[in-house]
Amino acid sequence: MSELEQRLLALGRELDVPEPPDVAARVLADIGVARPPFRRRRLVLALAALVLAALLAVLAVPDARSALLRFLHIGGARIELVDDLPEVAGPAELELVLGKRVSLTEARSEAGFDLLELDEEPDGVFLGDRATVWFLYGAPDAVHLLVSQTPGVRIDEPFVLKKLAAAGTRVDAASVRGSPAYFLSGEPHVVMLLDELGEELPESLRLARDVLVWEERGRTVRLEGDLTLDEALELADSLH
Repeated sequence: MSELEQRLLALGRELDVPEPPDVAARVLADIGVARPPFRRRRLVLALAALVLAALLAVLAVPDARSALLRFLHIGGARIELVDDLPEVAGPAELELVLGKRVSLTEARSEAGFDLLELDEEPDGVFLGDRATVWFLYGAPDAVHLLVSQTPGVRIDEPFVLKKLAAAGTRVDAASVRGSPAYFLSGEPHVVMLLDELGEELPESLRLARDVLVWEERGRTVRLEGDLTLDEALELADSLH
């Protein structure tokens, strides 16, 4: 049993939960329904007290309370707020990370979903793992903008990508056409791709710049570049 579980049990035993007023009995009497058996009512109250004790215990432990704020999920992306970033050996070979280079026509055909696009055609289009489509503006060694789109994942499927943000990275909540979004800015954060089993792909580990990520029309969309929040939102609004 973990230390947190031991604390939960200990606190649950110490809590003095007052007997609640018997409102249910009065309501049932008014509508002519027989009062539930005493044993069942005591069981319901005991379970309610146990749940309350567990919740209070979690909120009373600073480490557990702070852990609740360390994970942000949006679409197929998971953002983890960490104390220290893992060491990144060097800049990743972007073309290896993004996947197979294809034409825009091929990407539209093979993606399996309608792509959101800017008016300007990308300089490179890539089809990666988990049917992720990447639009690259610039060159692989001099990227101006990256736009990625991944089809939605089911609740029982692992995330597509993981972001690790330390103290120097700011995470702001935003909105794109009414959909919740997060904007990561400041110090570069670490991004890595996950395979279909949820395992990290070490070759995809790299530092990322300012990023806006959101979920829209069943896909996770991500803009990456040297952007302010206003610039990122303007670009996001221009996708169609």
